Amino acid sequence: MSLVEQRSRAGVIWSGVTTARARPWPQVPSRAFLLIGGSHNPTLQLPEAPILQTWVDTLSRWGYDSVRTSPLAPVAATALSSVGFKTSQKLTLLERPDTDPVIVARPLQSVRSRFPMSRMPAASMVEAILDIDRAAFGQDWMMDEQTFREALHATHRARIFVSHATGRISGFVIAGVTDTYGFIQRLAVHPDFQRRGDASSLVQNSLAWIQSRGCRSTVVNTEVSNTAALSIYEHHGFVPLDYNLSVMERQLSI
Repeated sequence: MSLVEQRSRAGVIWSGVTTARARPWPQVPSRAFLLIGGSHNPTLQLPEAPILQTWVDTLSRWGYDSVRTSPLAPVAATALSSVGFKTSQKLTLLERPDTDPVIVARPLQSVRSRFPMSRMPAASMVEAILDIDRAAFGQDWMMDEQTFREALHATHRARIFVSHATGRISGFVIAGVTDTYGFIQRLAVHPDFQRRGDASSLVQNSLAWIQSRGCRSTVVNTEVSNTAALSIYEHHGFVPLDYNLSVMERQLSI
């Protein structure tokens, strides 16, 4: 095992064919968040089971009592199942070819497209976005500020669009671009303002921005049971790919 860094129960626990990092899960310090580089890649090969077991042992040694992964393509998910991981969440992966022009019926406020590591949007906006995220996804799947920052830096360029209702932010989307590929990283509308067209407007604005960057396609994922989100994405030209993503989880012995 290549242990590169450890700091406050966080760091790189493996650096080889891929990179595996760990840190506490948002709002659940006893659960490790295992982030595996290239985890969406359907051809990603993880190390053999004995090495994967050292990942588990390291997280246990760091004091975690459970671990949950970033979304994984089937080959990687199957590899982790060999060392006791179970599927915690199933995600549909969808793609939209960026060929037809996107018509934006309702232009929305956007925030600058790239944040240096030392800079973030205004604290009040970050707080509002995280409050919406918590309300939309629940305590168990919500973002914290670090997850939010990671989403902004997961792609070469990023942009946030926000919708407003009754004088406050009602929803947001984080869109990203790397090379010629677009990504919808996170989309949420506060439950008080759902089914009013905000989600559709957020998707339209993010797709128009992605298209303006010369992208060939845009990718998004959402929980397989989230019929409302699936309907919105399919309405805007997204088509499910032939494989799903899985968030994997297991208990640890201390």
